Amino acid sequence: MSNFKWNPLEKRSYKHKNPSMEFFCPLCGSERAFHSSPRLSLKNYLQLILCSAMAIAIAFPLMGARSFFIFFVLLAAFEAGFRMNFRKEIPCPHCGFDASWYKKDVKVARRLVAEFWKTKNGSQSDTVDESEVDELLDAVSSQRQQEEAAKYRNF
Repeated sequence: MSNFKWNPLEKRSYKHKNPSMEFFCPLCGSERAFHSSPRLSLKNYLQLILCSAMAIAIAFPLMGARSFFIFFVLLAAFEAGFRMNFRKEIPCPHCGFDASWYKKDVKVARRLVAEFWKTKNGSQSDTVDESEVDELLDAVSSQRQQEEAAKYRNF
């Protein structure tokens, strides 16, 4: 695996409509885009205010002034929903690489990539050995390091 030539798995002409973030997958090199953001926008805050106003109007006869705390409960629910929606877009659909797990724990990220390939290739061929995935990840990281070192040698 010393003469590893890196080629992206997916090259497509599909253009994502209004992505909030565009990037390339660090493992397979496929073009990726996020359509959602983990943060609430102004439009979402307006929706939150309208929903909480309606819920407060319904609960005010029963709860009185305590019904104004419904806003904070709905704010937490909106935030959790947006973050969960964003979180499910993070793993690459082509190679299974999850950048958030890689940032937290590399070993878990490697195991998740190996499990992705086991489930993807499970019906087609034998299971993928974890050592093969480790070799691929090591080769990718060493190639990236060499490319970074080559950039700085030119200075």
